Amino acid sequence: MNRRTDLDLLRVVLCASVIIQHAVLIFASEPRYHVKSDLSPAWATGLYEALRIFAMPPFFALAGWAALTSLRRRDVPRFLRDRSARLLPPLAIGIFLFGPFIKYIELSQGRDLGLAGFRLVQPIQIGILEFLPRYFTRIVLTTWSHLWFLGYLAIYSIALLPLLAWLAGRKPIAAPAPWWSVYLPAVPLALVLAVFNGYWPYLPNLIHDWSNFAYFALCFLIGATIAAWPRYEDAMSSHTWWLVLLAAVGCYGVVHFGESVPGRLCVGLMAWGCIGGTWGLARRWAPAPSRWLDWLGEATFPIYILHHLPLLGLALWIIPMGQSVWLQITLIAGGDILVTMALYVGLIRPWPWMRTLFGMAPKTAGQ
Repeated sequence: MNRRTDLDLLRVVLCASVIIQHAVLIFASEPRYHVKSDLSPAWATGLYEALRIFAMPPFFALAGWAALTSLRRRDVPRFLRDRSARLLPPLAIGIFLFGPFIKYIELSQGRDLGLAGFRLVQPIQIGILEFLPRYFTRIVLTTWSHLWFLGYLAIYSIALLPLLAWLAGRKPIAAPAPWWSVYLPAVPLALVLAVFNGYWPYLPNLIHDWSNFAYFALCFLIGATIAAWPRYEDAMSSHTWWLVLLAAVGCYGVVHFGESVPGRLCVGLMAWGCIGGTWGLARRWAPAPSRWLDWLGEATFPIYILHHLPLLGLALWIIPMGQSVWLQITLIAGGDILVTMALYVGLIRPWPWMRTLFGMAPKTAGQ
């Protein structure tokens, strides 16, 4: 089956935006993060909120689309094996290999993001070697950090499997999508956030995050529905710029209303505008198949897994330099991309067992 170059391009853009989002978060007013700067300009907060809504809903929608597409080509047991191989080894690597160092950095900054929520604490005074045994023997110290995304996807793949299998077993919907259906997904997204006080506070630890868990589940199901209704993509493409406008209006509302019912409604509007708008733009501007796009498309998943610890390390090094916030964000995000790409090229991509641990398929001829 030929790869969708438009969706590969979209994954690359979303992965880059997540890296930039994490660099910006260091300077945003949102307190729930591993490393924070004393500088917090208002524009950084607005940019962070925009990037967060821009990146994660389309990521979950793409995952839903991929899940249904995968189920059409294999039976349920094979699907579950493939999903497990894709998601669980990287999640374990993140928790047991990266997690101790991320948690140590977090506690050294006087912050604690865990199963119980977020709190400020006295900065830890012990060294990393002394901390490691504590991490592996105290469950309250365990962190999945940015890999909550993998954990949520694993749960959705199981919990929503009956619905996904039912959709995969039916013929794709051949009817054209009416114009109003292009805007319909914004309604449940907005309502679930407004009714259940979702989006804020944002700490995806599952236990205290059920409203956002439901919100991202809807994004996942929207992606699966797009896969079940191929001509819906035609409608999204026809309404691309209106969906982009919807995202812009929603973004303005998020910044204007903030943490409130109207603000949450605007998050839902922006989320669907970003899903539909980015999907439509990627389809309109789909690049021709090329080796570089294949390379980047394959790299996005392991780079997402790898990027966070180097980013935090760079932040600890760059923040004390006292440069402007814009320059610090550029150095942290740009440096992280370079470091993570180097790690991927040298340590992950060439080695079969490392590819397996990072959820990658075996190398094919020509790679």
